[in-house]
Amino acid sequence: MEEDILSLRQERAKAFADLSAIQDKAKTEARAMTAEEQAQFDKLAASIEGLDSRIAAAEKVQKLKAAGAVPAPQQPSQPAAPAPAAPAATVPAQPAAQEEKGIRFAQATRALIVGRGNVDAAQAWAAQAYGESHPVAMELGAAMQTNEAASGGVLVPEVFSREIIDLLYPRTVIRRACQDNGMVVPLVGGTDNIPTVENGTSAYYIGEGDDVTATEPEFGSIKFVEREMAALVPISNKLLRHSGASGHNVDMYVRNMLINGMAQTEDVNFLRGAGTGAGPKGLRYLAGTSFAANGTVNVTNIDADARKAELALMEADIPMIDVRWIMPPRAFTYLRDLRDSNGNLVYPGLSLPVPVWKSYKVEVTNNVPKNLGGGGTEAEVYLVDFAFCMIADSYSIRIDASDTASYKVGGAMVSAFSKNQTLIRALAGHDFGVTRKKAVVVITGVAWGA
Repeated sequence: MEEDILSLRQERAKAFADLSAIQDKAKTEARAMTAEEQAQFDKLAASIEGLDSRIAAAEKVQKLKAAGAVPAPQQPSQPAAPAPAAPAATVPAQPAAQEEKGIRFAQATRALIVGRGNVDAAQAWAAQAYGESHPVAMELGAAMQTNEAASGGVLVPEVFSREIIDLLYPRTVIRRACQDNGMVVPLVGGTDNIPTVENGTSAYYIGEGDDVTATEPEFGSIKFVEREMAALVPISNKLLRHSGASGHNVDMYVRNMLINGMAQTEDVNFLRGAGTGAGPKGLRYLAGTSFAANGTVNVTNIDADARKAELALMEADIPMIDVRWIMPPRAFTYLRDLRDSNGNLVYPGLSLPVPVWKSYKVEVTNNVPKNLGGGGTEAEVYLVDFAFCMIADSYSIRIDASDTASYKVGGAMVSAFSKNQTLIRALAGHDFGVTRKKAVVVITGVAWGA
């Protein structure tokens, strides 16, 4: 089985970052590396050299495979076709149609469902349905050699899983903003420590003969631990049986339902996860500053609350690289439609195709609750510099399928067996953190529009 070149490069990038961090720390502190640091440095350097060799070998295999591809020979029993007449007018060449992103993930999932979680049966079905040379059939064939079907679940090939991760971006607030800032990183091995700098060094003017004042930066770190997230999708067995290989709509349904479930679960936890259970800690509990909104709702008090949030970032020396508001629809529509005594919009920027308030982009999501507080009518509004938020991702998605399991709908248990359904469960791993907590401000007790 060929090695995944992308995964090798990601592993190399992580090793190089760790190596550079050791060297940079010693350099910043104007000292030689300690014995422990030197040993770790040498170990990382050797690991990088080994990864370079593996990457070079994998690229060579890939190149040789491409060079060995030849067109199918023409059948000797058939005479060569006469050359066609030249067309009256030339037509520009059209690009070959490409499958929609995530469809192969759905096809692999559907094959595993039909095969009842058995990779051998799933591969046989995919080969019959799509052809033996189809990527889904080939990748499932490779998975058969890796014992990935332990405990009843199957790891969907990573090349398909990554497409699903990409499709999450437009459907989420936190992941999309982190992606815009290049703050989505691979999580290798289930845990990782990302070094951070809380305060940098300072510079001083000095007179002739004066000593230079020494300063030391304050270092910190984020410890990422893989958090397992599950999304459940029930699908009709009758629909599966009759869709066959041409069931593109079924593939779309499976793909979209899984994406929607994963996106909602992610955003809820990345926003307000308490971090006390299995899930990650979200912005609400990572915030360096939080304060209650003024209980009297009017333009003056709304402006004062917004100004207080902005000042909290500025006075903490946050560089304001990609600052965004996050608010629930109720607060957003109230602010957008608010008018002064002359009938003019108070905040016209909120009516733009990409809403802006107080010069910062606005993200609107139902995953910020509006039923908080003693009266159940309060919400929260966030002001965040997303240049300091980070998602650590494990790209592999695990699929389980069962036609006997049960699931909850509105608090009541529903049997997939009695409904003639198959229940699909997708498991993915990731964690979330912020490199500077002061880059997150939360306004609580918001009653705008209540």
